[in-house]
Amino acid sequence: MTSRERVRAAITHSRPDQVPAAFEAVGSVTEKLMKHYGFTRYSQLLDRYGVDVAPVTPRYIGPKLKEYTNEKGELVKESYWGFEETYHTTNVDTYATTSYFPFHGVETVEDVEALRYPDPDWFDYDSIREQCEQYPDKAIITGHEGPFQIVTYLIQMDEFFMLMIEEPETAERLLERMVEFELEYYRRILEAGQGRIDIIRPHDDYGTQISLLFGVDMWKQFFMESTKKLTDLVHQYGAFYQQHSCGAVRPLIPYFIQCGVDVLEPVQKVRGLEPESLQKEFGGRITFHGGIDTQDLLPHGTADEVRAETERFIRTLHRDGGYILMSSQAFEGDVPIENIEALYDVDRRI
Repeated sequence: MTSRERVRAAITHSRPDQVPAAFEAVGSVTEKLMKHYGFTRYSQLLDRYGVDVAPVTPRYIGPKLKEYTNEKGELVKESYWGFEETYHTTNVDTYATTSYFPFHGVETVEDVEALRYPDPDWFDYDSIREQCEQYPDKAIITGHEGPFQIVTYLIQMDEFFMLMIEEPETAERLLERMVEFELEYYRRILEAGQGRIDIIRPHDDYGTQISLLFGVDMWKQFFMESTKKLTDLVHQYGAFYQQHSCGAVRPLIPYFIQCGVDVLEPVQKVRGLEPESLQKEFGGRITFHGGIDTQDLLPHGTADEVRAETERFIRTLHRDGGYILMSSQAFEGDVPIENIEALYDVDRRI
């Protein structure tokens, strides 16, 4: 099987020849790994780890975005959505935090309509096909922050939660504007890919490490319809929908399945996402992705412990497919290279 065939077989529970794998790391880790192995192309790194999924994204060609240094000497960058991020350096890495929320103070539907939104024309979709050609045998994935995630960059989360409760029509219209952009943005990517896009991956973090951020009924009210619209679009093009949501989201899994979500990512080490119980209740109805813990095991465990946990996830979640191997989140700078190697060097043939 090619990597692409393997991933598609896993998602459709059609007996892949081995468990497929994905890879994600923060930029500094990718650079460190490339230098460590003496690689000059990202594809070489994917091949070293036996990774079956490769990312593509359209090139931004829209209006020039602001970039400046604040009074503390920190770099500040503007997003094409209009929010700004300030970059903070720690002893581990440099991280961005949202420092300007352009939708602060929104109260009415009229306020929502008066705001500035990105234009799908701001992207070079022709570049998608060129990027796909770099990975002829890989499954191709692309994604963008989902409606909820984007809103929390544009308006502070507590402020948006109050809108959901006190001004639900305003909150709903704001989310609709996010979805309107994403439907057209993804449609153009899928068209440009000419059948080569395998997975669309919106990221919306609906959970904390102990619970959902809001109740199931509220998720159904504000997010179920938009999720269905997105999955319907993706499936029209023969692609799969991979829902990224960090946190304890188990109560939402039946509704993800009902909406047509094909893959849930990540399986995180939180209450309710234990692989044994996930397989027992949902096995065969959705594919699980990730699970090798980036919070404790990968940065602090031994290579043998990483191998043992990887083997457990493969044994537990792979049933004629249904599992894509990866860390629970992107590799951070505190994960030793030997632990990354231990994860990917496990025998994935079943």
